[in-house]
Amino acid sequence: MFKTKVRVVVGITTFYNDFLGLSVPALRRLPSDFMLIVYNDNPDTVVKRGQIRRLGYSGPLRIINGAQNVGTLQARLNILEYVQKHNIIPQWVVLADDDDILVNIDTPNVGVDNFAVIQNMAVIKSRLVDVMRAMNNPQNCVPDSDNIELVRPHVGLAGTLVRWDAMRRMGDVLRQMQQEISDIDESLSFRPPVDPMMWNALMAIVRNDNPQAMPIYMDAVNYIATNLDRATTKYGMAVSPAKNAIAQIERALAKYDAAIKRHLATNAAPMGQNSDE
Repeated sequence: MFKTKVRVVVGITTFYNDFLGLSVPALRRLPSDFMLIVYNDNPDTVVKRGQIRRLGYSGPLRIINGAQNVGTLQARLNILEYVQKHNIIPQWVVLADDDDILVNIDTPNVGVDNFAVIQNMAVIKSRLVDVMRAMNNPQNCVPDSDNIELVRPHVGLAGTLVRWDAMRRMGDVLRQMQQEISDIDESLSFRPPVDPMMWNALMAIVRNDNPQAMPIYMDAVNYIATNLDRATTKYGMAVSPAKNAIAQIERALAKYDAAIKRHLATNAAPMGQNSDE
């Protein structure tokens, strides 16, 4: 079957499709050698190619309109599964949220054991005008410790470039663990911390397969997160714990980490992976 080779796949998950008006326009400033895959997790809406084209993106494009709401974790896994099933062969994959802005997809000349590129994130906290400025020129999004905060380094999956073989392997493992993950999700009184959980899973899985594997750090801002939504409840769940939030989130992550380690301990690592196949 015909294979499509690209340097980078950019996967954006969306529920409130209007937010694509934040994430998609910035992509036209990126190099042209990437493919955009949009996963629409809102079964009551349909995202069409014309909608994305009107937002200024003209490159390779795939759109997946989900038949039901599955949540951020499953939506991301569905993007990875789509890449596999449709014989798309990227070197790198970067996942992003629909209300955030991907500034660049540059990759340094890294060794084969460097499976991810960690960079910095700017977080727009309180002013819509800063979001508008970032949309018009992301390079002018200057941290000021008041309205724009710098996260240096940004340790999370969103906005982080990951080699395709590592991302694919993580997706395979997390799909195998869907029941264990769902059980932990249901035990929480707040929304599952999907992004740090996926990053921890990636680290554990890749290091389990190759003890020499490690991410590399670039001291540059490549991701702008918007944090203007002050809602405390979404989809019928608290966005974060009302009390002792950091401690509760850490306990939840520890449960996911333990489940992943148990799974890896009873399943053999794959052999003969090629990071650039």
